[in-house]
Amino acid sequence: MRAARKQADRSAETQRALIESATVLLQSIGYAGTTTALIARHAGLTTGALHHHYSSKDDLMLGVLDRASERVARGLDMIVHAGGETVNVHDLIRHLWEIYGDPEYWAIWEIIIGTRKDTEFHTKVIAHRQETMQRILYPWVAKNIISHPKMHEYGSLFEFMLIAIRGLSLERFLDKPPEYFEKNLLLLTEMVEWKLAAIRSTQQ
Repeated sequence: MRAARKQADRSAETQRALIESATVLLQSIGYAGTTTALIARHAGLTTGALHHHYSSKDDLMLGVLDRASERVARGLDMIVHAGGETVNVHDLIRHLWEIYGDPEYWAIWEIIIGTRKDTEFHTKVIAHRQETMQRILYPWVAKNIISHPKMHEYGSLFEFMLIAIRGLSLERFLDKPPEYFEKNLLLLTEMVEWKLAAIRSTQQ
């Protein structure tokens, strides 16, 4: 039993090393340049070891997407709201920005954009992103924000926040200074707080 556990630990460690190497390379040289041979070399492994865990580059890219989904879930679990129906918008937006604004998330954009000419795999990538929304993000909203008849308005507002944050993250490619992001995150926070107050006021 102990030997099996050690083998499982080694397997998980190898998979983690491969995914981390793939993420780094996707950020630095893009999707097309990130080959399985280069990923294995960056991780200090053989291509045989890589293919033992991931049968293809596509399979490994899905592993990178899974890692991003897990990070989103952990980030949301860290968000503390002020009880009742009052959400701490500042903390919510900051945590989402830590996820989507992190340069590590560029790897996800590389996969999404880089696979657009591969219709079959691109469809799987988009489905994975949608599944993440359904499995992780929407249940969190339902549990922490939506507890009344205004669920459609709250859900739409949450989706708008994600759209705005993901869009802002792309501005990193234009080498904008930190204060640019700070200014726009504060503006987004003010807009969301105003809309939340407007939604709640109609329930009085």
